Amino acid sequence: MAVDLLAALAAVDRDLLLRARVKRTGGEVLWFPWYRRRRGGGAFVVGRTIRFTPNWYAASGYGRSSFGDRSRRSTLRWLMHLAHEVGHLPQAERFGHHALGRLRYLLAFAGQYGSRALLGRWPVHDGAPLEREADRGRWVLRELLVQDRRKGLLLVKAVQAGDRDAVLGWLRQSTPLIGQLQTRYDRELAMAR
Repeated sequence: MAVDLLAALAAVDRDLLLRARVKRTGGEVLWFPWYRRRRGGGAFVVGRTIRFTPNWYAASGYGRSSFGDRSRRSTLRWLMHLAHEVGHLPQAERFGHHALGRLRYLLAFAGQYGSRALLGRWPVHDGAPLEREADRGRWVLRELLVQDRRKGLLLVKAVQAGDRDAVLGWLRQSTPLIGQLQTRYDRELAMAR
């Protein structure tokens, strides 16, 4: 169900999503400065693995941002974040899965973040070209929710209930609009380059 939903929103190959893994990072593994321990937190992709910081699994008590309480709000935040992170999987594929490919992938991000910081271009992280490219799925989901909040709540309820038929029905109904939104996002992204 999640694979079908994320493949449609982010326009990522379904087979690639089936091969991907979502894992929790260790406490201090690959600490990045934009993942402040007491606020927010995020995820990163290496190869076909999406690693989420611990606050995504905590039901409560992890600073101010715990997203593992299974509430509608947390479920929606997971969907939004996954819709972005799966956009990095095709990028990782382009760089390759051997050690040199993974290193080049990580260095490409570091180079984009570093050059944006040195040039005073904000936001440093979210404005990086690879981040903006990967954000298509999250942007599409956000736009769908803005256009019809009731349908968005039905989607979140269906995901929480594990109701595959309801999720697929929502997707069938939303497919034309999803395609229009993806085209709009891609056009705006191309104009920003």
